[in-house]
Amino acid sequence: MNCLRIDQVYLFLEGELSSEENRSIKDHISSCEKCLKAVEERKLLVEASQSLPIWETPQDFTQRVLAHIFPKKITLRDLIVTASIGLSSAVLAFFVIYLISGHNLADVFINLNRTVLSLFQNIIVVLVKTAKLISVSIQVILKIVSLILKGFASLTTILSPELQIGLIALSAIFTALLLFGAKRKLLAGEKA
Repeated sequence: MNCLRIDQVYLFLEGELSSEENRSIKDHISSCEKCLKAVEERKLLVEASQSLPIWETPQDFTQRVLAHIFPKKITLRDLIVTASIGLSSAVLAFFVIYLISGHNLADVFINLNRTVLSLFQNIIVVLVKTAKLISVSIQVILKIVSLILKGFASLTTILSPELQIGLIALSAIFTALLLFGAKRKLLAGEKA
């Protein structure tokens, strides 16, 4: 017999094996010092775990756990402390840059000013372009919807109601298929 696996050792100790398997393991343990030592160690662990007292949950256990999961509300004092730590870190970083760069203090301030100004200019440009894109998109969507509604309105005078319902259902299915296809194309790029 091969040496015992851990699960076999525990099943043997818990008495969950057949009498034939128990006999086979006992025969193996009598001739294998390594497996005998493993069984004895696991037996001590099982006995130690069985001798432990039953865990009793304190009354306020749930409230204490939830208090750690959902932290307390942020107070004004917390905000002030956080802001002062951030400001002092920025000042410290500024002076470290000043010492490392070898420039005079005025040059460091001028470069910092230019960097911050450039950052804000770029952010403003991006925000304006995003707002313009959203505005144009909304206008295009509204124009398409109005054209579709005008088209359906003109069709109501020509087509029967049954045919109109069929066309609406077909256009809804076609639109869903287009959206599904676009989604698949977008996701295909992410998977690659």
